[in-house]
Amino acid sequence: ENIKFTIYNDIDRVNGGKLTEHESLSANSMSATQQTITIEEWGNAIKVSEKLLRLSWDDVMGEAATLLGRDYAVARDLALRDALFSGVSNNLTSANDDATGTANFIDASETFSIEHIREAVEILQTNDAPKFFGDYYVCFLHPHQAAYLRRDPDWVNAHQYVGTRNLFNGEIGRWEDVIFIVTTHAPNGVAGTNAAGYDANLVAPNGLNERGLADGVAGYKACIFADQCLYIADSLPVELRDNGVEDFGRTHGLAWYSLFGVDVLKPEYGVSITTA
Repeated sequence: ENIKFTIYNDIDRVNGGKLTEHESLSANSMSATQQTITIEEWGNAIKVSEKLLRLSWDDVMGEAATLLGRDYAVARDLALRDALFSGVSNNLTSANDDATGTANFIDASETFSIEHIREAVEILQTNDAPKFFGDYYVCFLHPHQAAYLRRDPDWVNAHQYVGTRNLFNGEIGRWEDVIFIVTTHAPNGVAGTNAAGYDANLVAPNGLNERGLADGVAGYKACIFADQCLYIADSLPVELRDNGVEDFGRTHGLAWYSLFGVDVLKPEYGVSITTA
């Protein structure tokens, strides 16, 4: 039920480094910490009748399998998102980015910009956060935030470096050794209440309030993170299961089922950014 990750600390450099002749090396001890990810059950199901299967012109069970596969992808994506946005220890806001902004509140003009990227990258590099494959950090952001980044003259579109490696789905570009992946699952205050990206704390307030948003301004969140920040523990990879015989074969059920857990084990390796 609990999967433990062992994280070794760097050795103490007090006794190492430059040596002089006839000097004996002093041995250091190794130290490590263990962090735990709790495994949880995940799943969803669809049930149809034998009559529908017999009389429908469509491949009902085939479509059910497709819908369940999509549902699993969304559920896993949201689990990763929730762990990431709630787990990172560095939080930036666009409040007071300009001289005309309302003090300590995000105004409509304080949108996502390359200055946020510069600041976030500085934080990660200061924390010695490792890049993925030694090459890049990753930023998940909302399409609304991405629209402002694309306007900057220093922006590098994905097609300009496409030959260097395979692109991720939704990857739009790169800047300051950060690749950007657009997703509507990024927390925001404009999505419908049933949408995956809806966050009540980012809904435009009526007047200034504790959310840090100015009157009538909805918020959007992005997150930049490094390698080894977010961990996933799979106990049972996803399976597609049927429900056997029910009601003498008059109903048929299909479900996806998985056992996994996600958590941020290195919170200093991530930065969340809240903007208008």
